[in-house]
Amino acid sequence: MTGTGWLVVLAILGFFSMLVIKLSPVYMENFSVKTVLESLKQEPMITQKSTAEIRKMILRRLKVNGVYEFSKDAIKIKKEGGVTNVDITYQVTKHMAGNVDVLISFSDNIKLVAN
Repeated sequence: MTGTGWLVVLAILGFFSMLVIKLSPVYMENFSVKTVLESLKQEPMITQKSTAEIRKMILRRLKVNGVYEFSKDAIKIKKEGGVTNVDITYQVTKHMAGNVDVLISFSDNIKLVAN
């Protein structure tokens, strides 16, 4: 391969390395959000709590897991009978380079049934 070919290969490797470095924290935060949602299943009497108490519990657990920049408006809680639906839908924008940004959308949902 020529010197120009090597430069192209290194530029492509550098670009994908930058993607991994910038986006891996975003996906790790989403893993924390999923973990918090799953932990709600273990909470006793969760369906008896008000939506405000559930939202406060979720936000507190997110802070413990290191997710600090999270909007409480992303959490939608809906109660129907003995079933509580918790839906977390949010977007994260990460600056890459120059005027290039990456928009990542996440949507996680869990159904909590009264025991």
